[in-house]
Amino acid sequence: MKTATYRCQSFVLTTALFVGTVAVVWPQSGNQNSEGPAGGKTSDSAAEKKVTTPKPVRTTTPKPGRNTPPPSKTTGKSPAQVVADIDGKWWTTGNDFGTSQLLLEQNGSLVSGAIQYADGRTGTFSGVIAGKRINYTWTNSSGDRGTGWLEQSWNNFLGGSYRDQKGATGSWTLNRIAGNWCFGGSRERLRKVNHSSKGQLFYVTEDGGEEAGHLEGPWIFLHGELSDVKGTMNYKGNRVEFETGTFWTWCGR
Repeated sequence: MKTATYRCQSFVLTTALFVGTVAVVWPQSGNQNSEGPAGGKTSDSAAEKKVTTPKPVRTTTPKPGRNTPPPSKTTGKSPAQVVADIDGKWWTTGNDFGTSQLLLEQNGSLVSGAIQYADGRTGTFSGVIAGKRINYTWTNSSGDRGTGWLEQSWNNFLGGSYRDQKGATGSWTLNRIAGNWCFGGSRERLRKVNHSSKGQLFYVTEDGGEEAGHLEGPWIFLHGELSDVKGTMNYKGNRVEFETGTFWTWCGR
């Protein structure tokens, strides 16, 4: 009986110890799954951090303020050309206007002049300069009148067209002959040249000698002892080529 009682007590004690052990161990296992070392929640795998891509920085060109001057514009246009000095005497070198000389005087953009014809008639000239062109009106002692234009292509050349009161049209070209010409291009051999409305030519050489000749349109004839020497004016009016092989160049007035 004692033996049975002992065995029963031992079984009860062993069972009690086992139950107590389970009660102590089980809560610790549950806490290890719900709390971390610092008391916060953990999971079996660490949460991945969210990576954000920075937005590109937008650059803008600042707008000009009210006081900012606008950019300058280039047009590529060339500066306007103006007529060179046209004061003095001009000779008719080829036209329908009639053999004559023209005496011009410039005052700013206004031009006035006198026309002297080879046949004795006279006339007046009045014009306005626009760029390198002279727009003019003219009258003469025969009662003719009209309008036209002359353009200065080169310093010693004027050329253009005209229309008279009857509607007839024609051309008028003039060259500057009166002035200083250099024989062979040398200023030491200067020719001082003048002419009349009839085309009579006079010139003085570097040694003071006086010579003569005559004008026929664009040609200059120098009178010699045996024959005349013909010279041809070039298209710019600044050089005369003589048939002897010599030449004059324009040296100014």
